[in-house]
Parts: sequence; structure tokens; C-alpha cells
Amino acid sequence: MAMQLLSRDGLLIACSCSHHLPRSVLLDAINQGARHLDRSVQVLASLQQSACHPVHPAIPETEYLKGYVCRVLPS
Repeated sequence: MAMQLLSRDGLLIACSCSHHLPRSVLLDAINQGARHLDRSVQVLASLQQSACHPVHPAIPETEYLKGYVCRVLPS
């Protein structure tokens, strides 16, 4: 829905704070939304949690903050 409000070459920031939504699924959702609107997406930056929210290698749930900064272009 946010992509519908963007002007040409608009920036979209999509984030999630749930460990139930893997990074790949978030990116797939962004791509599906772009295809639905006949637009393309260029990922400018991949976001992750800062050092004050460390990821424990034995506990995958600790890697829960994720996001993308994307440029949305007309196809």
C-alpha cells in the first residue's frame, strides 16, 4: 500500500521486528508488492539491529530486527 503513495523514484523503508518474519520473506513481500503495481525495486541498503541488541549464534530468535531501504521505479 505504501508503494502506491510514492512518486517516481520514491524511497520505501520496510522494517520488521518479528523473528517470525525471516529477512527473505520480507524482501519477497516487497517484490510481490512491486510486481502487483507494475514497478521494480532496487535495494539500496539492508538494515539490521545495532550492537546494543546482539545476535546470539545459538538463539536464532535474537536476530529479529531487519529492514530494507528501497528505491521504487516504474517498470
